[in-house]
Amino acid sequence: MKNIFKYALLALVLISTTNVISQNTQENDTIISVNLDEVVVSTPFKESLKNNVLKVNKLNFKTLNNTKSINFSSSLLEVPGVSLITTGPGISKPVIRGLSSNRVIVFNQYMKHENQQWGGDHGMDISGFGVESVELIKGPMSVLYGSDAIGGVLYVNPDSYSNEDMEVEIGSFYNSNYSGFTNNLGIKGNLNNLSYLIQGSMVDNKDFETPKEKVESTYYENKDFKLGLGYESKKFISDFRFNYSKTKVGIPHGEEDHDEHGDEDHDDEDHDDEDHEGEEHEEEESYQDLTNSILTWKNTFLFDNKSEFEIILGRSFNNRKEFGNHGDHEEHGDEDHDDEDEDHDEDHDEDHDEDEGEAHVDFDLNTTSLDMKYLFPKNEKTEFVIGSNLMFQENKNIGEEELIPDAEKNDFGIFGLTHIHTDSWDIMIGLRADFRTIKKTDFDKNYSSLTSSLGFKRNLGDNGIMRINFSNGYRAPNLSELFAEGVHHATGQYEIGDKNLTEEKSFQTDFSIETYALNSTFEMGIFYNKLSDYIYLNPTGNKIEGLPVYNYVQDDASLFGLELSRTRETSIEWLSYKTSLAYVSGEKKNREYLPLIPPITLKHSFDFDFDNSSFQISALAKGKKQNLGLFETETNSYFVMDISGSHDLNLLDNNINLSWTVNNLFDREYYDHLSRLKNIGIHEMGRNISIGLNYKF
Repeated sequence: MKNIFKYALLALVLISTTNVISQNTQENDTIISVNLDEVVVSTPFKESLKNNVLKVNKLNFKTLNNTKSINFSSSLLEVPGVSLITTGPGISKPVIRGLSSNRVIVFNQYMKHENQQWGGDHGMDISGFGVESVELIKGPMSVLYGSDAIGGVLYVNPDSYSNEDMEVEIGSFYNSNYSGFTNNLGIKGNLNNLSYLIQGSMVDNKDFETPKEKVESTYYENKDFKLGLGYESKKFISDFRFNYSKTKVGIPHGEEDHDEHGDEDHDDEDHDDEDHEGEEHEEEESYQDLTNSILTWKNTFLFDNKSEFEIILGRSFNNRKEFGNHGDHEEHGDEDHDDEDEDHDEDHDEDHDEDEGEAHVDFDLNTTSLDMKYLFPKNEKTEFVIGSNLMFQENKNIGEEELIPDAEKNDFGIFGLTHIHTDSWDIMIGLRADFRTIKKTDFDKNYSSLTSSLGFKRNLGDNGIMRINFSNGYRAPNLSELFAEGVHHATGQYEIGDKNLTEEKSFQTDFSIETYALNSTFEMGIFYNKLSDYIYLNPTGNKIEGLPVYNYVQDDASLFGLELSRTRETSIEWLSYKTSLAYVSGEKKNREYLPLIPPITLKHSFDFDFDNSSFQISALAKGKKQNLGLFETETNSYFVMDISGSHDLNLLDNNINLSWTVNNLFDREYYDHLSRLKNIGIHEMGRNISIGLNYKF
């Protein structure tokens, strides 16, 4: 507890001392940060950030330094309370207020992003190119999005169309640490009422380096293609989107035998060498081969009475192949994979042959969704929306091993939401009913839940907002939690599911306050999230096939946290700063700490903005992590600095942007607590210099 107050005091000192610089701010200074009048699309009433009853954080990718925005996941760290679980630079999963995986929903191109997110080593695999902005809702939002939205929602807004006849954007970026090249090409335009958008990108990153060594098999390769077609008239708006992505990402040697798992990420440090008979194959390449395609069609009908009807049809396909040595457990027949023991280039400087071995895991996930909502005519006092969501999903195994079984999952949900305006308060009330069916051989079970939300917003004069929100959410158990029965090679554990697991439920109380003026903003958020029947892996103390046995069990848990941020322009015209602090703590009912909880985090940055150039100096400090979940290891505190900048040039009346970033400026050696590579002794990336050139015409 002492550390919490220490970091909070440090944040207040930074805020107060930098106030000295800005105390003489002039009245004509302009507001900074995100424009509070920007419309929110992740909630149904099309309110601005300022007028929304729910607190929504919006990250505009078009205003980010180009060398930062190319890494979609890392860009999310701009928001206090958001962290990442990583398996090297190529695999990352969002953590919102201490919850992740199947407890956080990601919406991409108007539909739920389904890519086997139950796995701890299954990243989002979303390209930052072709993204307009990301909206983040922290806390339960099942009333709008159904099952799994108990930790929060990431809503990825695709790139907007252009009003010009044609716009072309070409970019190329280089990263020194892993000799990585990224190239992108975007074309968009408008022909009368018809708009079009084409976006393509390629990423080829080699193995990354810590301050002391290169980490083998941490490469990342991606090809991404996006297509958009839009039509707009006075009564009808149509938006067709397609996204195809192909990714190959290396897994470091040993990670598949020792790393953590899913939502719990237990690290059993008591494994003896003899428990992992496959170590003689450690030189064999381990990697993931991923294919994603998303097809959505969004149609909005505008009626004369100012009401709207929106329907979104979505279809996604995800194929996951996992290669590498896992060949010592007879129940999976891995002994047939001896032909995969060929030597390979340890530097991975050449293209990797995707056909050099048979995948030990290969499964398809097909998802079809239909979302509908009707927005009633708005009057001065009330707004009302009703809607429904349907999803049909099939998981099919192709490979010899089955991490999860062949199964079908069907969802149906209906909801209603109203926004009431009074002279003093804005009130939002929501109610939703959800039904989920999971079917497999000899198993057919229904899950259901009734969720609700109640929110209050009050303007504090002309310069502040206070929000209080109460919301609950639910999550049906996933296929792994229900049906696991055998060795999970990505964890070095023998895992046993429980078909009798019930729905996981949460109830969050969230209080936030923000003040804003012509030159500054201040935000504070406090939350308490109560989880009932929280699902986690629990060690039994037994061993099977030399591996520790874990059972999926349930218990109650709770999370508490605090977030502070301050942004201010100073009396020096070109200087502004931002400070943020985030703290979260989680415990189970038995007083054991929850795993994968980020340490207290303090960020501070100075921005220097000139006519055609901008620079930023940023510092990140994370506290020592001592409140550990079962089998987690202690992580020391660390401090790193980054610098970045950009410069705009004009060529033939067209814009050229030159951007650069230096991450880990002083080449510090450190571990991050949420890194899955920490437990096998792999530090975070050393100094990395990124440079990029972006040309628009």
